[in-house]
Amino acid sequence: MEAHTIDREKFTTAAIIDRTDLTEDLWLIRLQLEETIPFRSGQYVTIGLDVKGSLIERPYSVCSSPLEDHIIDLFLERVPGGELSVPLHACTQGTELVVRKKAKGLFLKNLPLMHGPLLFVATVTGVAPYVSTLRTMVRERQNGTVVEERNVLLLHGASHSEELGYADELAELSRSEDWFTYVPSLSRPWEHPEWAGETGRVDELLRKYADSLGIEPGSGAAYLCGHPGMITHAKEILKRKGLAVNQIHEEQYWPE
Repeated sequence: MEAHTIDREKFTTAAIIDRTDLTEDLWLIRLQLEETIPFRSGQYVTIGLDVKGSLIERPYSVCSSPLEDHIIDLFLERVPGGELSVPLHACTQGTELVVRKKAKGLFLKNLPLMHGPLLFVATVTGVAPYVSTLRTMVRERQNGTVVEERNVLLLHGASHSEELGYADELAELSRSEDWFTYVPSLSRPWEHPEWAGETGRVDELLRKYADSLGIEPGSGAAYLCGHPGMITHAKEILKRKGLAVNQIHEEQYWPE
């Protein structure tokens, strides 16, 4: 998209400054923004690319912290026939995109109001908003602005180990911080004989880790992000455990 065609009141530009391919269809990109976009962890930004003379836009959850100036990290999946994801997958370092200046989304908005332990549950790219908020939590502890100390556990599921984006960063955080635990799980472990971590779908492991974390009716909260089937099943499990509606929060990445 040529710079002179951009509505500068609505859009800014961003260049891809780093790219990491995880699988044929999953990859991470880092964008350097021309202008900083204010956002909150859990929100998404809408990015666009000129495709055959038309601006194609899609929303993506932000992985970077709002405290990372001029930087937007995204965890992307190429969808077969995707109007944007397919041409976006072909973009290389240096490609310029457009980004809407207004971030949107309500996921994790009430996080500062919740008390007690936090259980974050994700499938594949659903880890994005948690990466953002964890990076922010680390910085808050570093600068002494933490409002409440709490234990956080992230349960991250995928079929294959290479689909676990940000796994190295999250595992290192789990080793270095006693308030955080990262639990990756594979649903197809027989294809990874070297895998020594948890196995099974994250909703199947949900009750085990909610109990170990001490999430009970009136204490703590669970956040669910990613596959709608996982979210539906996980909500049923948490409700049977007795959690109130205001203790369960969700962000579906596509309609069930």
